[in-house]
Amino acid sequence: MGIGSTLAVEEAEEQYREDCAKQIARTAAPLVAAGDMGRDDAIRTVTEWLRQGSEAEGDVTGVVSVQNKFPTPSKEVATKQVAAIVHDLLDAARAAADTL
Repeated sequence: MGIGSTLAVEEAEEQYREDCAKQIARTAAPLVAAGDMGRDDAIRTVTEWLRQGSEAEGDVTGVVSVQNKFPTPSKEVATKQVAAIVHDLLDAARAAADTL
């Protein structure tokens, strides 16, 4: 691969990690806002959910996909509160996305 190709791959990988981080933060924030989990636990739970989702793609039986439940909050939460928490979680979510 040439330098341009390598750079393009690195940029795509970085964009993928950033997209994963945003998804982690957006999914974890309602769990935190509802009081279901602390920030670290919510990020860990969502990261594991994403990891298992990736594993489910290779499972021809479909068992992993069925067992991988989307983490949902126990109650409705304010949109503005969730948005503020998403912003606060992004750095930790980026670190978690690097482990995927």
